[in-house]
Amino acid sequence: MKRNWREFSVAVRRRETPFYDRVYRLAKWIRGLSLPCVKPVHSFLYWEWTFRTSLWHNFWRIVYYEPMFKSQCVSVGPGFRMEYAGNGTTRIAGDLQLHIGSHVTIFDNTIFTGLKVLKKPKLHIGDNTYLGPGVWLSVGREITIGRNCAIGSTLITDNPGHSMNILSRLESGGGSPAIEDIRPVKIGDFCWLPLNTYVYPGVTIGDGVVALAGTHISQDIPPFCMVGGQPAKIIRKLSIPKELIEVVGKERYESYLESHRTFDISNVTNLKP
Repeated sequence: MKRNWREFSVAVRRRETPFYDRVYRLAKWIRGLSLPCVKPVHSFLYWEWTFRTSLWHNFWRIVYYEPMFKSQCVSVGPGFRMEYAGNGTTRIAGDLQLHIGSHVTIFDNTIFTGLKVLKKPKLHIGDNTYLGPGVWLSVGREITIGRNCAIGSTLITDNPGHSMNILSRLESGGGSPAIEDIRPVKIGDFCWLPLNTYVYPGVTIGDGVVALAGTHISQDIPPFCMVGGQPAKIIRKLSIPKELIEVVGKERYESYLESHRTFDISNVTNLKP
């Protein structure tokens, strides 16, 4: 009686007969084979492989994927770069008005979503900002990300993603968020929001804010603070380098210092969700 492949593999694993036992031992021997490393040869092969695959990916990035993505943006400054994570390019869902500054870097698996509740939702990304792999930006009205930021957030959204009214959700199987539930988000300059951080509707994050991984930010954060937790808690104030005067100007620099003088961290450590 003929056996199919599944039955054959089970018989081999169980070593049901001397024949299957020999097949099992042969397969195990083959699986354990390993060639010795000839370092000069295999080192050369490694660098050849690295160079060849990098050249191939960059060729398609330059001539195909980046131009396609730019064609769907309202504006893109010089020096834009799309890093490779395996997707080639990234999609822009909905009628999202995407404005990208100069020398911005994103990965090809960044998710851009524009809701249809309001016409032409807007997303602004400032100069020299970096969006890490897997970032999801969901825009119903407007999200602004400042300059010189490093963003690795799992989600930044100005909307709850569905209706907050339970009756609407029951009637429509989910439902779009109400206009009043869509509240703009603003992230300042020099911010660092790493992996697994979440930014929720209506939040303003001041310049120079650093978040710990996994932070959920649902209320405004003053400039130059470190935050962490779910919901976010202000852990401490951060130093404000004097050299920033040359970058942002004296007036703006003084506003940072004034902000630190006018809030007591002991009173705002626990931010309400």
